[in-house]
Amino acid sequence: MEYNYEKREFSMEEAPGASVFYKDGAGDVFHTYSSYARGLDMLIGAYNYFDLMRKGRDEDGLAFPMAWVRHHDRYGGVVSQFGFNSIR
Repeated sequence: MEYNYEKREFSMEEAPGASVFYKDGAGDVFHTYSSYARGLDMLIGAYNYFDLMRKGRDEDGLAFPMAWVRHHDRYGGVVSQFGFNSIR
């Protein structure tokens, strides 16, 4: 996979990253900014609250930072009639 401008092997299917582009009046597109891995903290709203707490993000015991993040449909629970995941 190409990540942060180089080819890398990953143990995960996805990796975090964000890019910003600008399109001028002539239609030319410019890549103006990219950030990868921990450079995206400010975009994760929950971190703003975690950083105020006594234990902070509490990620020290995890296999990698943000190991706690899951897609809404990948928690292993059952989708209820209301569309919410209920963890068993």
